[in-house]
Amino acid sequence: MERAAQPVLRFTLAVVGGLPLLVVAGTLLAIWIDPAGPQAVSWLRAAATLVLFEFLLLHSGAFMAVGPIVCRGFWLRLAWFVGFGLVYGLSLVIYARWTGSNWVLWALLGVLVSRSLTLVVLRDKRATILMLQRSALGMVILLLTALVVFLPLPPLGISEALRYEAFGAADDFLRTHPQRALAWGVLYFLLMAVVEVIAGWRAPDWAEQQVNQTWEALRK
Repeated sequence: MERAAQPVLRFTLAVVGGLPLLVVAGTLLAIWIDPAGPQAVSWLRAAATLVLFEFLLLHSGAFMAVGPIVCRGFWLRLAWFVGFGLVYGLSLVIYARWTGSNWVLWALLGVLVSRSLTLVVLRDKRATILMLQRSALGMVILLLTALVVFLPLPPLGISEALRYEAFGAADDFLRTHPQRALAWGVLYFLLMAVVEVIAGWRAPDWAEQQVNQTWEALRK
């Protein structure tokens, strides 16, 4: 019975991990092709800078996940989390205000709640180790996929009027070529979706003994 349930569990974990990232990649592509509607300006501004938002999330995830490894006491872990949470949270709130998109604030709240449960309350070793691994691998993929911004990609549905309304004068790389930042986001989130699918499929194979061994190795 347990063996029969394994493929279902693997499939569920793979879908839960990969599907949201596929949706994000598809949304970015749709905005690039046709950023229409009353919220076109704020959507374009948020979508074109989403990879920068992701950089902050990856960076903060790595530093926050170190807390439970180096801090043994609950209050030390809480202080570590609150300290880094305030620093990164302020940066993300400023970003959310600039984009004018409420979904960024909800995303930030969801991330903070999830991390507080994982790192402070539950002290989930498996989830903490995975957070470190995903942050490290995500940073590598983020940097490699950044090469796409040097390609001469077409603006598609992004008119000059919309570009100007969203970013103002074309006085830097992002303001001049927002479609390249969108392409960067599409490629990055597609690759990370593949990573999450593979990680989710293999997750049941990670025995408790391996988790404990990895945890102790990180603490040395």
